[in-house]
Amino acid sequence: MVRTVLTFSLVTVILLVAGGVALSAEVAQQQRVQDESLVNHIDVEAQRNDPPQGAAHFQDCARLYPLLYGTNAVQDGVFPIKPESSTDHFDVYCDMTTDGGGWTVIQRRFDGRLNFNRRWTDYKNGFGRVEGEHWLGLDKIHNLTSQTNHALYVELGDWEGNFAYAKYDTFSIGDESTDYTLNIGGYSGDAGDSMAYSHGYKFSATDVDNDMAGTVHCAQRLSGGWWYNNCALSVLNGPYFQSEDYCGTATGFGVWWFHWKGYYYSLKATKMMVRPRNLNSNL
Repeated sequence: MVRTVLTFSLVTVILLVAGGVALSAEVAQQQRVQDESLVNHIDVEAQRNDPPQGAAHFQDCARLYPLLYGTNAVQDGVFPIKPESSTDHFDVYCDMTTDGGGWTVIQRRFDGRLNFNRRWTDYKNGFGRVEGEHWLGLDKIHNLTSQTNHALYVELGDWEGNFAYAKYDTFSIGDESTDYTLNIGGYSGDAGDSMAYSHGYKFSATDVDNDMAGTVHCAQRLSGGWWYNNCALSVLNGPYFQSEDYCGTATGFGVWWFHWKGYYYSLKATKMMVRPRNLNSNL
C-alpha cells in the first residue's frame, strides 16, 4: 500500500527567489532525507479528496475503509461521515494507512499556524480546518466514541525527524454534562504512557477550570485545553514553538509528552485519532 503525500520544500522556495543560488550537496541530501521521513507521517497539509459515492452515510473512517479498499482507492484524506448519534454529517480527516488504517483524526498539529489557546466553546465545537491543523471538537469526539468501544492512537514527531506513538485500547469521553470526562487505558507503544494520569478527569479550557490543582488554573497556566488532573503529564494543545524559539525551562511549557521527551521539549508534530477497538481493517 502506498501513501501519496505532497511535501513543500522551503529550500526550493529559497532557490527560486534567489534566482538559483546553489546549495551544497550535503544540504540537499539532508533536505531530501528529511522530506522522505515525512512521507509516512503527519506534518504535511492534506489535500481534499473527492469522496466516493455514499461516503457521508458511514459512521466513521473505519467503516468507510472497506468501500475504499473495494474500489482500490485506499488513501488518507478528508471525507464526510455521520456518527450514529449525530444529526448531520461532517468532514473529518481519515488516516487510512497507519497501523491498518480506518482512523478518524481528532487533533493534528504540524506547523503552529493555528492557535490552540482557546475558550470552552471553541473546544466544544471544534476549530481549524480538517485538512490542516485542527481540533475536531469535544461534541464530535463524544459522538464518535460513544457508538462502541474505541481505541486511540497518538503519533508524535520531534524536531530531529524522529517519531513515536502511544496506542490505547480504551478511549472515550463523556458528553458536556460530564464536562467530557476522559476514559482511557490499555497503553502500548514506544512513546510512554503520558495520558493515564488524566484518566477519569474532566476537560478544562482557559475559561473553565475543572482540574484538581487547587489554586492553579492548569489550562490558563499551560495555555491549552486538556484533561487536567493536578495539571498533566502531556498537553498536546499547548503553545506551539518553532525549534529556534524554544529554550526549554527558560521558555516554559509547549506541546509536550513527558514520557518521551520530558516536560521541556516542545514537539514539532502531533496527531490523535480514534477507531472502533475490535475493527479489523486489514481486508
